Amino acid sequence: MKTIPFFPLGRRRYLLVVVNLLLAIGLTVLSIRYVQPKDCYRLCGVEEGKPCLPGGCRFGEQKAGWPLTVFVDTPGGGSPTDGWGLLGPEDPPLVMPLLLTVLFYSILVWLVIFIMGLIQGQMLDPKLILLALPMNVLLAAFLWMFGWSSGFDIIGRGHGEQVDVASATSAYPARGFSPTVSIPLEELIENYGDPDYVWFTSAGPTEATTTGMLLYWNSINMFVELPQIANKTYAVHKRTGIEMIIFFVDGQDVTAQNITVVEGKPLSGEKFAWTGYGNYQP
Repeated sequence: MKTIPFFPLGRRRYLLVVVNLLLAIGLTVLSIRYVQPKDCYRLCGVEEGKPCLPGGCRFGEQKAGWPLTVFVDTPGGGSPTDGWGLLGPEDPPLVMPLLLTVLFYSILVWLVIFIMGLIQGQMLDPKLILLALPMNVLLAAFLWMFGWSSGFDIIGRGHGEQVDVASATSAYPARGFSPTVSIPLEELIENYGDPDYVWFTSAGPTEATTTGMLLYWNSINMFVELPQIANKTYAVHKRTGIEMIIFFVDGQDVTAQNITVVEGKPLSGEKFAWTGYGNYQP
């Protein structure tokens, strides 16, 4: 039986260069989805010597990239303030770490190709590696310029925004964090412990009203909004995704206020104690 060579012959062997370039760039883009620390939802107070509030991060604390840090949250000046303390499209890539990350994944792909060739008793042409090297540098430069000019929307885990919270007589200042990636409820409970109270929300016309849920942590003045569902019974699981994290002004006793509306959604008149994962009914 005739053995088909793993490496293409003649000019077709240059297809390996194309494969290497595509995989190196693809792996680089995937690696910048690695964000640490995860629980950065708002800008921490800038006063020196004071600890950060829960969910707060200082400038430069949240970073993205692996094995090297390619993105670092940086002060954004006056705009957009919603991105302060959070990684986002406004944060440009670092040129040298980006270049080295692309080269790292290029070498990793070549190593895999080399090993697969050895299994079939073939040797990789070193000229292909030398040919791909400057091309990888050019692609890294393109990624860097794109990041500076347009930004990467995939950077970070979400963005901040102003949230409307009101009682029957007053409005209260609050900041929200809307995730752009899936954040399970389990992650927040692991970080901050169990919530204290549960409120139900409703949205839509009477004949097609959906039910939502707000969880409240009394010790840190934090609401977490869960998705709206078309069911009266709300099943809360560890993997239930969150819609928004809402922080109130530090020191403001939200539970003492007659909060009636959050983000345009009316709250149930009664709050319930959190009893763990499971089914809840208004």
